[in-house]
Amino acid sequence: MTTSASISARTQRRVVVTGHSGFIGRRLAQRLERDDVRVTGVSRADGIDVTKDALPLDGVDHVYHLGGLSFVPDAWEDPAAYYLTNTYGTVRMLDQCRRAGVPMTFVSTYVYGSAAPIPVSEKTAPNPNNPYAFSKLAAEDACRFYARTFGLKVSILRLFNAYGPGQGASFLIPTIARQAIDPDCREIVVADLAPRRDFVHVDDVVEALLVAPRLPSGEVFNVGSGRSRSIKNIIEACLSAAGVSKPFRARDEKRTNEISDVVADISALSAAGDWRPQVPFEAGIKTVIEAIKPC
Repeated sequence: MTTSASISARTQRRVVVTGHSGFIGRRLAQRLERDDVRVTGVSRADGIDVTKDALPLDGVDHVYHLGGLSFVPDAWEDPAAYYLTNTYGTVRMLDQCRRAGVPMTFVSTYVYGSAAPIPVSEKTAPNPNNPYAFSKLAAEDACRFYARTFGLKVSILRLFNAYGPGQGASFLIPTIARQAIDPDCREIVVADLAPRRDFVHVDDVVEALLVAPRLPSGEVFNVGSGRSRSIKNIIEACLSAAGVSKPFRARDEKRTNEISDVVADISALSAAGDWRPQVPFEAGIKTVIEAIKPC
């Protein structure tokens, strides 16, 4: 006798999320589970290394590959480690998906370099300006090769500056937010006030990931907000969300190969995936403050 439970088990979508314990992967897994998708998480926290281990692909409908190294300052210290994990690790994921016949979504990053136009579209030639972006572009090339040569269905998203609750403490917005809510911190100090970035909330990133499997295989799509914000804008938004007023200053420390301004042209994803960012910047910053503010 076939029961309703057994029918449901067969029809429930199953996905693998690599890097599911990370900032975006965790949020994606939570959203998929709310949509009654069965999620298998893969990460180093689970004892699985994408450069060595196999994915559990039996009965899986899709793989979201977010696993990798992502902090740019660390990439300058060990470029080979970033290439090994982000590039070679991605090739291993692609080949396993090819053998199992499972489509994959790959999460890339900003790869356009310092001389890119504003806004920058996917038609702009890549020119990575740091080892992290270099490793991600090489992984993109592998995705395109597998899509073109083996017919593997691969969607590629280039994330700009994702932010939101749960992001690592070493990243810019959490660093500013902690200073804003700390009563013992008399002023907010940052390395450099000059750079501007296109910040996109993690919930909007997740929505882009949900439409990614429907996108044309082997093509890349920008994921951003479509406008840039200054470091001063971030500080002011954090102070407003925290309900405090503090002075701020910069140490005048510039990062290697710093980019002055970045804006994503998101028209391609809007057209192909019917996607638009929905979380206003000030509301997004409020979610960050609320997540780290003591009860």
